[in-house]
Amino acid sequence: MEPGGPQGHDGVVHTLDEALAYYRLAAQAEGKSPKTIAWLTASVGYFAQFLGPGVNLGDITGQDLRRFIAALRESKKYRSHPYHLPQEKKLAPESIASYVRAVRTLFSFLHREEIIPANPMEKVRVPRTPRKLIRAFTEEALKRLLSLPDRSNPNGFRDYTILLLLVDTGLRLSELVGLRLEDVEIQGGYLKVMGKGGRERLVPMGARAAKALAKYQMQFRPNSEAQAFFLCRDGRPLTADRVQKMMAAYGRKAGISGIRCSPHTLRHTSAVLYLRSGGDPFTLQKKLGHATLTMTRHYSELADADVQAAHRKFSPADRLGL
Repeated sequence: MEPGGPQGHDGVVHTLDEALAYYRLAAQAEGKSPKTIAWLTASVGYFAQFLGPGVNLGDITGQDLRRFIAALRESKKYRSHPYHLPQEKKLAPESIASYVRAVRTLFSFLHREEIIPANPMEKVRVPRTPRKLIRAFTEEALKRLLSLPDRSNPNGFRDYTILLLLVDTGLRLSELVGLRLEDVEIQGGYLKVMGKGGRERLVPMGARAAKALAKYQMQFRPNSEAQAFFLCRDGRPLTADRVQKMMAAYGRKAGISGIRCSPHTLRHTSAVLYLRSGGDPFTLQKKLGHATLTMTRHYSELADADVQAAHRKFSPADRLGL
C-alpha cells in the first residue's frame, strides 16, 4: 500500500485515524451509503480527538470508551460543531448513544477484518435513552395543512400533491425527492423507491394520491429534461431543503404549534393513521422500509394509546352517570 493509503507506511493499521481510513475504503467497496460512512467517521473522529493523536489501536480499551461516555455526559451541545456556537444545554442521550454505537461498530469491523485480535468494546453497553412518545398530527391539523396550497397554480398543486403523497405512503423525504418519472406507476397504484442501505421496494398508494400525481404530471409539471418527478418552477429537481422549508411555511400558516411541521412528522402520522384504520404492523413495516419491527412497535403503541384515550373520553359505563 502506498503511503497515504488506509495503512501506515509498513502496511499495518496502527492508529485510529488509519483504522478509519481502512473502514472508509472497505465501506465504499461494500456499497454502504455515504451518509452511513460520514456518520461513523465523524462520530469516531470525536473519540479520536478525546484520546489524543497517535494512540496505538492495541492500547485502546473498553475503559477508554467508558471515559468518553462520561465526558460526553458533561459536554455542551455543539461544542465542536463547525457551524453552531456551543450551547448551555448538554448533549442529548440519543447523541451520546449514537457516538457509542459508531465506536462499537468500527471496532467490531476491525475485529472481523482481523486488524485487532479481540474487540475491546464488546462488553461496553450503549447507554440507555429515554423512550419518547412519537408526535403525530391530529386529523384536524392535517386537513388544515392540506387545504392551504393553492391548487390552481403549478407550485401550489405540486405542494398539495407532495403533502397528500407523504400522508398516504409515509415516504422518507429522501425517497420523495429521489422519485423519477419511471418510478411512478399511476395505473398500477405504486411507487418504486430506493430506501436506506440501497434497498429498493414498491410502495402502494391510494386512488386519491394516484389521481393527484397524474394531474400534476399531465397539467402542472414543468417541461424539462430532468427525470425527477417533482420539479421547481424553473424545471430543476426539487430538493429536500425546499420541501422542508415549504412544509414549515405551511405549518406556520396553518397555526400548527407544539409539533414540528416536517416530512418526518408526516411519515409518523401516516404510520399511526394506517394502524388506526386497521392496518397490520407487518405490512406497515414493509411499506415504510423498516429493517425490523422495532420502530413499527412504537407506532403500534401510539395507536394503542389513542384507543385508550378515546375510551376514557367515551367510556360507555362512565357516560351512564351512575
